[in-house]
Amino acid sequence: MVLFTKFLILSILNYVVILTSPYIDTFQIVEDLSFFWTIELDDIFMTYLIVSFSVSTLTIALITIFKPFIEIYLLHYSRFLFYFLVSLLGLSTVYIVLRVYGYSRLSLLVYLLSSSLILNYTSTIVKMLRGKN
Repeated sequence: MVLFTKFLILSILNYVVILTSPYIDTFQIVEDLSFFWTIELDDIFMTYLIVSFSVSTLTIALITIFKPFIEIYLLHYSRFLFYFLVSLLGLSTVYIVLRVYGYSRLSLLVYLLSSSLILNYTSTIVKMLRGKN
């Protein structure tokens, strides 16, 4: 439940970044995927979903991989900064690999801050909601 909630919220947040970026360019994904199947330029919505789901998947995978190291990181810094760095790593990796251009830097900053807050408090909120039911 917690994992699905994180995935859904991160996907929605990243989709908002794409929608609020007036000069977003995902045409490279269309060209790369044209080898496997054709995506019409009218279906550019599919590339937005691919990018959003990829960022969410990679971010959650990185959190899982780096979970053993979080205690060491927490000794010197905070959990919020850990999630901030993981979100930044996931986002930048997917945007570089999929060659997404023209995104709004302000939207990215809002994404990083809000995703870090959400990742930090999602487990606590879900536990509280389970306890009340």
